[in-house]
Amino acid sequence: MHGGANSSVAVAVLIAGVITTIVTAIIRRSPSRATARATREGVLFVVSTRMWQRVLIRTVGIAVLPLAVMLLLAAAFVRDPEIGMVIAGAAMLVGGILFTLLARGMKRMRLEVTPDSVWSFGLVRGPNAVPLAEITRLEPNPGDRFGGILAKTEGTTRFGATRLMLGYPQLIDFLQHTRPDLPIPDGSWPLQQRAATAR
Repeated sequence: MHGGANSSVAVAVLIAGVITTIVTAIIRRSPSRATARATREGVLFVVSTRMWQRVLIRTVGIAVLPLAVMLLLAAAFVRDPEIGMVIAGAAMLVGGILFTLLARGMKRMRLEVTPDSVWSFGLVRGPNAVPLAEITRLEPNPGDRFGGILAKTEGTTRFGATRLMLGYPQLIDFLQHTRPDLPIPDGSWPLQQRAATAR
């Protein structure tokens, strides 16, 4: 029993590692500039999620929803439904809805960079202006397996970006030039730049 569980974990870790390697290789060879339009005047460039990320998450959400409904309907028409079927159906329904909403939020999530500030658009909240002068340190983004950067004022995160995002190399270059007093963390350099250095 334990051997089967251990092998399942090993396979899951292996698959996650392979996916990470493949996605990293694709990002290193793909365009890095965002094509999203800015919502305000004076924006130098935009940092945004990639379309394939949003499409993938939305597709998973849409695919899960009918399966969830089928499970719940099957449980409703069975005299003594298994509790596992009801729980699985409910979990899949909630998960499908959340994935669909996440895809919508990712479409609006972005950074719009101006000469003296960064406008941060969250998944649900409105835009928030972050003056560059208020940033006190830059840290690696621990919440993403591909890495990224967090801009902080003391202990508060003001905005963040991942290395998968379009416009990320431009953001790092911009921060280097406008705030040379803040070192870029080792885990935050663009994937494209690492590929160029390796050559």
